[in-house]
Amino acid sequence: MTSTLTDPWIERQIRAGHLAPGARGLTREQAAHQYNEANALDPTDPDFLYTPGQAQVVARDALAVIGIDVDPDTRVVLTDGRAGPRAGAYLLNVGQIEFAVEQHRLTTGESLSADALIEALPWE
Repeated sequence: MTSTLTDPWIERQIRAGHLAPGARGLTREQAAHQYNEANALDPTDPDFLYTPGQAQVVARDALAVIGIDVDPDTRVVLTDGRAGPRAGAYLLNVGQIEFAVEQHRLTTGESLSADALIEALPWE
């Protein structure tokens, strides 16, 4: 008997219709890359698919531009409540992510979709 491990993120993407069942054999990064390539998406597209890890890195980079430095060991989490550092997380409002992405574009010239990033980040 062979055990098959399933990735909950990939399973959620399959159920949402973003990934085909064949993605079960891929890593998160491979699956997201395949989806983005097949749909000719780049980070400026609102449907661009980030893995959870990729979303964390992109969010930290955008936040750094506006002076919010989030430690790599701290998760960026969205909230409707009060923003700021918490135990193991940095809580942000959607507007802060939108502002950070816009300032990142103005500073670096690299455009990102705030919608795609917001969709990929976890909520409190």
